[in-house]
Amino acid sequence: MTVDAMSQSESRRTFLRHGLVGTAAAGVAMVGLQKTRAAEPPKPRRIDRRVLGRTGAEVSIIGLGLGSAFTANHDGKSEEVTAILQAALDRGINYWDTARSYGPSEELVGPMVEKHRSEIFLVSKTADRSYDGFKRELETSLAKLKTDHLDLYHLHNFEPTRDADLAAIEKGAVRAAREAKEQGIIRSFGVTGHSGPDILMAAIRQFDPDCIMTTFPCTRPDDGRYEDELLPLALENKMGVIAMKMVRRARDADFAGTDLIRYAISLPGISVANVGLDTIAHLTENAEMATNFEPMSQAARVALHQRITPLLAHTATPWERPGYRDGMIA
Repeated sequence: MTVDAMSQSESRRTFLRHGLVGTAAAGVAMVGLQKTRAAEPPKPRRIDRRVLGRTGAEVSIIGLGLGSAFTANHDGKSEEVTAILQAALDRGINYWDTARSYGPSEELVGPMVEKHRSEIFLVSKTADRSYDGFKRELETSLAKLKTDHLDLYHLHNFEPTRDADLAAIEKGAVRAAREAKEQGIIRSFGVTGHSGPDILMAAIRQFDPDCIMTTFPCTRPDDGRYEDELLPLALENKMGVIAMKMVRRARDADFAGTDLIRYAISLPGISVANVGLDTIAHLTENAEMATNFEPMSQAARVALHQRITPLLAHTATPWERPGYRDGMIA
C-alpha cells in the first residue's frame, strides 16, 4: 500500500469514528429531548374568537360570567380563584364579565387582572343612572379591579318601569359614559337587560351604545323578538352583541347546558356567550365545545327550540320572580 493510500485509509477510519461518535451523541440528545417533551404537559387548545362589533376587539366566544355562580363557589378561596381564572386564560378565554352588584366579584378577580391585564377584555357594570353616581361606581370598579381602564362598562339591567325616562338617563349616566370613553377610562360602553326587547331597542336608538348584552335562550322568549327584532337592530348599528341567561333553566330539566350555549353562539351576529363560572369541570366542558367551533344550522336550532321549550313551559325564569335582582344569578 502506498503512503497516499495509507493516508486516505486512515482519514476514512477517523471520519467514521467521528461520525459514529457524533451519531451516538445526537441519539442521546434526541432521547433527552423526547424525554423532556414527554414530561411537559400538552398545552390546552385555545377557544375561538370573534370581533365584538364596532369595538374592533377580538374576544373569546365564551365569556366568564363572574356573578353569583362564581362568588358563591369561590369567595374567600384565593387559591381556587387563581386556579380557575388561570385555567380560563390558558384556554384563551379573555372576555371577563363582572359588575358592581356582584358582591365581592370585582375584588376577587382584581389580583389576576393586575397580573394579566393585557390578556383580558375586562367588563363591568353599574346600575346607577345619574352622572355623579356613574362616575363614583366607575372609580370603585377601577380600584377593586386594580386597573386604570375598562374595555367595556355597561349600564346594567334596563327595565321598562324604572328606566322609562331615557332622556334623563342620557343627561346623566350616558353623558358620564361618553366622557369616560373620550378620556380612555373606558374603551366602550353598553347596555344590558332581560325585561323585554322594547326597552333595549329604545335604549339603542336613544344612546347608540357600542355593545348590548341580553338574553338569547333557545326557548325564544317574547315570541322570538330578541332574535327577530332586537338582534337585527343591534347589528344594523354595528354593535357588539353578548348573549346571557342561556343555561340557568337547564337545571330544571334533563338536557345539556352546552347545547343551549351552542345555540346562542350559533345565532348570526352573536360575538360572545357569557356563562356563569362555577367549576373548572364546567369551564373545560364549555371550552371544548367552543374550540374549533361548529355552529348549529338553522334547522338544528329550530329542532332544539321545539324539543326544549315544552319541557320548560311551566317554569318561570328566575328573573321573572318577584324580588329578583340581577347579580343573584349569573
